[in-house]
Amino acid sequence: MKDKIIQRANKILENDTAKKIYNNLILDKLIQKTIKININDIDFDLCLNFTSDNIVLSEMQDKVDVEISGSLPSFILYASTGNELLSSKIKISGDVETANALNGLFKETDILRDIIVEIIGQKSSSTLFSILDPIKSKIDDSNKKNNDALSDFLKYDIDLIPTKEDINNYIDQVDEIKSRTERLMAKIK
Repeated sequence: MKDKIIQRANKILENDTAKKIYNNLILDKLIQKTIKININDIDFDLCLNFTSDNIVLSEMQDKVDVEISGSLPSFILYASTGNELLSSKIKISGDVETANALNGLFKETDILRDIIVEIIGQKSSSTLFSILDPIKSKIDDSNKKNNDALSDFLKYDIDLIPTKEDINNYIDQVDEIKSRTERLMAKIK
């Protein structure tokens, strides 16, 4: 089964559209690199080999520049939403520059989606992505609202947070009131 998936995915990656996208988007940092993708929960792993012409999927390689591992749901959610918040569910080890370049590639193309389609099938992935795509827009809207709120806070409301000097002055004033109250209580007794 794994061989058939790799063969089908390689067919997708060999078509003219994929090659055109590859030539336009692949950074020099990825050429001649090998990235291992390990899907833990279904015990499936494959390697992405970036040549000067295209991407080739294969089974295990001796030299791996970056290894990415996670569960199938994590990869599906990342492929669907492109949300970096999910990256905590996906472990990345190896060369940082290569990993960043690969992340950029994943964001600019649908390569992960295409691979997921080959792994779980067209019908299942179509159903799955029809559910996840609306969630993506809600996550994007939520992120935009949160970013706007944080930006507004930093622009307009940051002065509401007391400085260290303000806090120290307040503590000094409270101590002064406390000592005056104690002196007054001593006089009354």
